[in-house]
Amino acid sequence: MVKDFVKDTAAIIAGGAVFAAGLCIFAAPNKILTGGASGIAIIFNSLWGLPLGTGIAVINVPLVVAAFFVCGKKYTLRTVYAIALFSAVTDLFELLVPARYTESMLLSAIYGGLLTGIGLFIVMSRSIVTGGSDLLAYIIQRLRPGRSISSLLLIIDGVIVAAGAILYKSLDTALYSMTLIMLTSLTLNNRLRGRAQGALLFIFSDMTENIRACIESELGRGCTVFSARGGFSGSPREVIMCAVNLRESTALRRRVFEIDDGAFVVIANADRVCGNGFLRPDKEEIF
Repeated sequence: MVKDFVKDTAAIIAGGAVFAAGLCIFAAPNKILTGGASGIAIIFNSLWGLPLGTGIAVINVPLVVAAFFVCGKKYTLRTVYAIALFSAVTDLFELLVPARYTESMLLSAIYGGLLTGIGLFIVMSRSIVTGGSDLLAYIIQRLRPGRSISSLLLIIDGVIVAAGAILYKSLDTALYSMTLIMLTSLTLNNRLRGRAQGALLFIFSDMTENIRACIESELGRGCTVFSARGGFSGSPREVIMCAVNLRESTALRRRVFEIDDGAFVVIANADRVCGNGFLRPDKEEIF
């Protein structure tokens, strides 16, 4: 428990710092909106000078109240801690790091999108929700599991960007904001998808016990052994099915043929592997 708390805290601080760099150095000075709570915080900062992190925290208050009733006390407390620390890191970064880039709107949108995406990935890799659109998506998933979250988030971000374009009376604001939001989404989703991807191996061998022991002792993975019957010969045999990550796939294939050079291996790409030993499914459902 303490170890997980320390890891969560470290991820929030590190991810929050990277996110704050994209927000404070590139996005906010150019009035490029990031979407979600941070996008609204940029608007509040422009209108009333409210610090960005504080704005993010204020915007999340009604969502946290809703999460308490929908998701439960334990989840909400963890989320409140994440939002508070994430917002504090953002405010601290804005206060202590004076660097601001305003030379190119395009470069600001590109680097702002990349940095905010990487920052969110660092935090979300620990299955932590930092509030805003992600928390709203999680709440809706709990209430309406079949709803399209991506469509909802697109509508929310579209409304925020449109409001910014009207406020700043600039079509460029909307165009560059959408560029930044798309880059953030691509960076975040590609990284998360890469972590969720894996390989599913079907191993046909006469030495299933040796291979099973290798999978458990060398890879630390479990496997399933089931009975099958050869379609041509009609003879019974055992088949091993094992889910591994992409790096382990190559090592396992090599070890299988070292154990049994007459083995037959089928490797299928798994777009997403969740559960014991892999990513937790609760957070992955948001993307």
